[in-house]
Amino acid sequence: MNITRITLPAFVFFLFSYTTWAQEFKWFGESPEMMKAVEGRGWDDIGFNRLPDSVESRVRPPVWNLSRQTAGLTLRFTSTSPEIHVSYAPTGNLQLPHMPATGVSGVDLYTKDQKGNWLWVRGGYSFGEKVTYKFQVDNSQADTREYYLYLPLYNGVKGFEIGVPVEKDLAFLPARTEKPILIYGTSIAQGASASRPGMAWTTILARQLDMPLINLGFSGNGRMEPEVIELLTQLKPAAFVLDCLPNLGSFTEDEVKGKLISAVRAIRNKYPDIPILLTEHAGYSDGLVLNQRAEIYTNLNRWLQESVVNLKGEGVKAIYVLTKDEIGMGIEDFVDGTHPSDLGMVKYADAYSKKLREILGKSR
Repeated sequence: MNITRITLPAFVFFLFSYTTWAQEFKWFGESPEMMKAVEGRGWDDIGFNRLPDSVESRVRPPVWNLSRQTAGLTLRFTSTSPEIHVSYAPTGNLQLPHMPATGVSGVDLYTKDQKGNWLWVRGGYSFGEKVTYKFQVDNSQADTREYYLYLPLYNGVKGFEIGVPVEKDLAFLPARTEKPILIYGTSIAQGASASRPGMAWTTILARQLDMPLINLGFSGNGRMEPEVIELLTQLKPAAFVLDCLPNLGSFTEDEVKGKLISAVRAIRNKYPDIPILLTEHAGYSDGLVLNQRAEIYTNLNRWLQESVVNLKGEGVKAIYVLTKDEIGMGIEDFVDGTHPSDLGMVKYADAYSKKLREILGKSR
């Protein structure tokens, strides 16, 4: 006689899976209430996108295509459920050679404890034509928790849904009206190569400052083009951050200086007092062994400093610089010599947090 033996761990897994499957869930789709809860957008009524449809013909196709990716978008809601499911269809490739699917195409859930400390919620996931996540928290007291769900860094989403058991509550929170930090940058600002959305330096920074943040990082395409700078001036943030030097390495000294000076002037012409933070190139880890690589960021940083001197000579005020040394990247802080690892992302965020607190007069 054949006897099938089920080990205790396998039985527990089976029991949990059956219970989850057997539970009846209610699902919340892309409703007006959900859309009002999405933070990280500079314009209204643009769905899970980062630029409005009206500008498609005004920006280069790569910028437009990247704006369809959800980097920096955050969905805020409350729930009494100990179990939260998320489901959506990704619009592009699931992963990159230097970045895992969890960062490219995954979501990331955070909450807070009763003292206001941030907590990360682990999620089980499945990637394919549809991406699904199952998050669990110890919520036996049926407490209402506030959640921040970070959307994919390098993918778009379709058919986005959040599900909870039918007997539990979920309510979307309107996006905060506080002035955001506005980031314009490169792949590093977009999120490469964080292991998950919550580890991008922009999202770490938003948690550290407890402020909304708009991520206009465009991978390989943060080139400080006039048409994009004009879009930035349509917004009125707490501070402008221009972190584009890593995408300007192929330009001449005159071109780089022209881009930097023109961008600052355009912002200053509309907003005389909003702080502008210009960021130096944080370096390449292989610049320590390849002089050609080191020359790229050394020259770019010198040109930025000289541009700032010129701007201040014109009387431009409230302009600041975050330096390479302040970011402080080391050889272990990169995935591929260019893009930060999670450790590098923390260093970026810490440096930005310190600088922006000084600029904005925010205490810890």
